[in-house]
Amino acid sequence: MTHPGTFENSSRSKRREEIREIRIVERSPCLVEPRRFKVTAKVDKPLEHVLPILYLALPSSNYSEAHGSLSFLRNGRLVGIFSDGRINASCFEDESEAKALLEDLKRLINKALEYYEEHGKPSQELLELRNKVSPLEIYKHLPKTNCGACGEQGCFAFAVKLLNGSRTLDECPEIQKPKYSEDRRYLSHMLQPIKLE
Repeated sequence: MTHPGTFENSSRSKRREEIREIRIVERSPCLVEPRRFKVTAKVDKPLEHVLPILYLALPSSNYSEAHGSLSFLRNGRLVGIFSDGRINASCFEDESEAKALLEDLKRLINKALEYYEEHGKPSQELLELRNKVSPLEIYKHLPKTNCGACGEQGCFAFAVKLLNGSRTLDECPEIQKPKYSEDRRYLSHMLQPIKLE
Protein backbone atom coordinates (compact mmCIF):
# COMPACT_ATOMS: atom_id res chain seq x y z
CA MET A 1 0.00 0.00 0.00
CA THR A 2 1.29 3.43 -0.87
CA HIS A 3 0.64 6.48 1.21
CA PRO A 4 -0.39 9.83 -0.25
CA GLY A 5 2.60 11.72 -1.61
CA THR A 6 4.67 8.56 -2.12
CA PHE A 7 5.09 6.24 -5.07
CA GLU A 8 6.57 2.85 -5.71
CA ASN A 9 9.40 2.46 -8.14
CA SER A 10 9.35 -1.13 -9.35
CA SER A 11 13.08 -1.14 -10.12
CA ARG A 12 13.86 0.16 -6.63
CA SER A 13 11.54 -2.34 -4.94
CA LYS A 14 13.44 -5.22 -6.56
CA ARG A 15 15.75 -6.50 -3.87
CA ARG A 16 19.37 -6.69 -4.98
CA GLU A 17 20.84 -10.15 -4.64
CA GLU A 18 24.00 -10.12 -2.56
CA ILE A 19 26.21 -12.24 -0.40
CA ARG A 20 25.45 -11.56 3.22
CA GLU A 21 27.82 -14.01 4.86
CA ILE A 22 30.92 -16.04 4.13
CA ARG A 23 31.34 -18.56 6.93
CA ILE A 24 34.57 -20.48 7.64
CA VAL A 25 33.65 -24.18 7.75
CA GLU A 26 37.10 -25.75 7.94
CA ARG A 27 40.60 -24.78 8.95
CA SER A 28 43.57 -27.05 8.15
CA PRO A 29 47.38 -26.79 7.93
CA CYS A 30 48.77 -25.12 4.82
CA LEU A 31 50.66 -27.67 2.72
CA VAL A 32 53.36 -25.17 1.75
CA GLU A 33 53.91 -23.69 5.21
CA PRO A 34 52.70 -26.02 8.01
CA ARG A 35 52.86 -23.21 10.62
CA ARG A 36 50.16 -21.41 8.64
CA PHE A 37 46.65 -22.59 7.81
CA LYS A 38 44.20 -22.66 4.94
CA VAL A 39 40.47 -22.20 5.15
CA THR A 40 37.43 -23.56 3.42
CA ALA A 41 34.51 -21.16 3.62
CA LYS A 42 30.92 -21.30 2.42
CA VAL A 43 28.92 -18.50 0.84
CA ASP A 44 25.21 -18.31 1.58
CA LYS A 45 24.25 -18.89 -2.10
CA PRO A 46 25.51 -20.62 -5.27
CA LEU A 47 28.01 -18.68 -7.38
CA GLU A 48 27.75 -20.18 -10.87
CA HIS A 49 26.63 -16.83 -12.36
CA VAL A 50 29.55 -14.83 -10.97
CA LEU A 51 32.47 -17.12 -11.88
CA PRO A 52 32.68 -16.04 -15.55
CA ILE A 53 32.32 -12.39 -14.52
CA LEU A 54 35.13 -12.69 -11.98
CA TYR A 55 37.24 -14.50 -14.59
CA LEU A 56 36.83 -11.57 -16.96
CA ALA A 57 37.51 -9.04 -14.19
CA LEU A 58 40.61 -10.63 -12.63
CA PRO A 59 43.50 -10.61 -15.14
CA SER A 60 45.49 -13.49 -13.67
CA SER A 61 42.58 -15.85 -12.96
CA ASN A 62 41.92 -19.33 -14.33
CA TYR A 63 38.36 -20.51 -14.97
CA SER A 64 36.98 -23.97 -15.65
CA GLU A 65 33.33 -23.94 -16.61
CA ALA A 66 33.32 -27.77 -16.66
CA HIS A 67 34.51 -27.94 -13.04
CA GLY A 68 32.67 -24.85 -11.88
CA SER A 69 35.83 -23.32 -10.46
CA LEU A 70 37.87 -20.15 -10.56
CA SER A 71 41.38 -19.73 -9.12
CA PHE A 72 43.48 -16.61 -8.70
CA LEU A 73 45.91 -14.83 -6.42
CA ARG A 74 44.44 -12.19 -4.13
CA ASN A 75 46.64 -10.22 -1.75
CA GLY A 76 49.36 -12.83 -2.16
CA ARG A 77 47.03 -15.74 -1.32
CA LEU A 78 45.83 -18.51 -3.60
CA VAL A 79 42.03 -18.47 -3.78
CA GLY A 80 39.62 -20.98 -5.30
CA ILE A 81 35.94 -20.14 -5.72
CA PHE A 82 33.47 -22.85 -6.72
CA SER A 83 30.01 -22.67 -8.26
CA ASP A 84 28.43 -24.37 -5.21
CA GLY A 85 29.54 -21.46 -2.99
CA ARG A 86 32.71 -22.95 -1.52
CA ILE A 87 35.82 -20.82 -1.21
CA ASN A 88 39.31 -22.17 -0.47
CA ALA A 89 42.09 -19.81 0.51
CA SER A 90 45.60 -20.18 1.95
CA CYS A 91 48.10 -19.57 3.76
CA PHE A 92 47.22 -17.47 6.83
CA GLU A 93 49.09 -16.73 10.04
CA ASP A 94 46.01 -15.80 12.06
CA GLU A 95 42.22 -15.70 11.94
CA SER A 96 42.08 -11.93 11.33
CA GLU A 97 44.01 -12.31 8.04
CA ALA A 98 41.58 -14.97 6.86
CA LYS A 99 38.54 -12.90 7.83
CA ALA A 100 39.95 -9.79 6.10
CA LEU A 101 40.48 -11.71 2.85
CA LEU A 102 37.00 -13.25 3.03
CA GLU A 103 35.49 -9.80 3.61
CA ASP A 104 37.38 -8.53 0.54
CA LEU A 105 36.07 -11.51 -1.48
CA LYS A 106 32.52 -10.83 -0.29
CA ARG A 107 32.80 -7.26 -1.59
CA LEU A 108 34.21 -8.49 -4.91
CA ILE A 109 31.54 -11.20 -5.31
CA ASN A 110 28.80 -8.67 -4.54
CA LYS A 111 30.16 -6.39 -7.28
CA ALA A 112 30.07 -9.35 -9.67
CA LEU A 113 26.47 -10.10 -8.65
CA GLU A 114 25.56 -6.46 -9.25
CA TYR A 115 27.21 -6.66 -12.68
CA TYR A 116 25.22 -9.84 -13.45
CA GLU A 117 21.94 -8.17 -12.45
CA GLU A 118 22.66 -5.16 -14.68
CA HIS A 119 24.27 -6.87 -17.69
CA GLY A 120 23.45 -10.57 -17.50
CA LYS A 121 25.79 -13.41 -18.37
CA PRO A 122 28.95 -12.45 -20.31
CA SER A 123 28.94 -13.44 -23.97
CA GLN A 124 30.74 -16.55 -25.16
CA GLU A 125 32.73 -14.30 -27.50
CA LEU A 126 34.12 -12.35 -24.54
CA LEU A 127 35.06 -15.56 -22.72
CA GLU A 128 36.78 -16.89 -25.85
CA LEU A 129 38.74 -13.63 -26.26
CA ARG A 130 39.97 -13.93 -22.65
CA ASN A 131 40.86 -17.61 -23.22
CA LYS A 132 43.16 -16.58 -26.09
CA VAL A 133 45.30 -14.40 -23.86
CA SER A 134 48.91 -15.59 -23.92
CA PRO A 135 52.27 -13.85 -23.52
CA LEU A 136 52.75 -14.03 -27.29
CA GLU A 137 49.32 -12.50 -28.02
CA ILE A 138 50.06 -9.69 -25.56
CA TYR A 139 53.55 -9.16 -27.00
CA LYS A 140 52.10 -8.72 -30.50
CA HIS A 141 50.33 -5.57 -29.26
CA LEU A 142 53.18 -4.08 -27.21
CA PRO A 143 55.53 -1.46 -28.75
CA LYS A 144 58.39 -4.03 -28.96
CA THR A 145 61.00 -1.34 -28.25
CA ASN A 146 62.59 -3.31 -25.38
CA CYS A 147 63.38 0.06 -23.80
CA GLY A 148 63.32 -1.24 -20.22
CA ALA A 149 61.39 1.78 -18.91
CA CYS A 150 58.88 -0.61 -17.33
CA GLY A 151 61.63 -2.25 -15.28
CA GLU A 152 61.75 -5.44 -17.36
CA GLN A 153 64.53 -6.51 -19.71
CA GLY A 154 62.24 -6.48 -22.71
CA CYS A 155 58.68 -6.36 -23.97
CA PHE A 156 58.19 -10.14 -23.92
CA ALA A 157 59.14 -10.31 -20.23
CA PHE A 158 56.68 -7.46 -19.63
CA ALA A 159 53.99 -9.43 -21.52
CA VAL A 160 54.51 -12.41 -19.22
CA LYS A 161 54.20 -10.16 -16.15
CA LEU A 162 51.04 -8.55 -17.57
CA LEU A 163 49.51 -11.98 -17.96
CA ASN A 164 50.34 -13.13 -14.43
CA GLY A 165 49.03 -9.87 -12.98
CA SER A 166 52.31 -8.61 -11.48
CA ARG A 167 52.45 -5.67 -13.94
CA THR A 168 49.86 -3.32 -15.42
CA LEU A 169 49.66 -1.53 -18.76
CA ASP A 170 50.16 1.76 -16.93
CA GLU A 171 53.74 0.66 -16.19
CA CYS A 172 54.69 0.78 -19.88
CA PRO A 173 55.42 4.42 -20.80
CA GLU A 174 55.70 3.62 -24.52
CA ILE A 175 52.19 2.19 -24.88
CA GLN A 176 50.78 5.38 -23.35
CA LYS A 177 51.87 7.30 -26.46
CA PRO A 178 49.06 8.24 -28.89
CA LYS A 179 50.47 6.12 -31.73
CA TYR A 180 49.83 2.98 -29.62
CA SER A 181 46.32 3.93 -28.47
CA GLU A 182 44.58 1.15 -30.46
CA ASP A 183 46.97 -1.49 -29.08
CA ARG A 184 46.53 -0.12 -25.55
CA ARG A 185 42.75 -0.28 -25.88
CA TYR A 186 42.88 -3.82 -27.30
CA LEU A 187 45.22 -5.07 -24.54
CA SER A 188 43.18 -3.43 -21.82
CA HIS A 189 40.03 -5.10 -23.12
CA MET A 190 41.78 -8.45 -23.60
CA LEU A 191 43.37 -8.51 -20.14
CA GLN A 192 40.37 -7.23 -18.21
CA PRO A 193 37.17 -7.16 -20.28
CA ILE A 194 35.05 -6.39 -17.19
CA LYS A 195 36.07 -3.81 -14.63
CA LEU A 196 34.66 -4.33 -11.12
CA GLU A 197 37.30 -2.43 -9.14
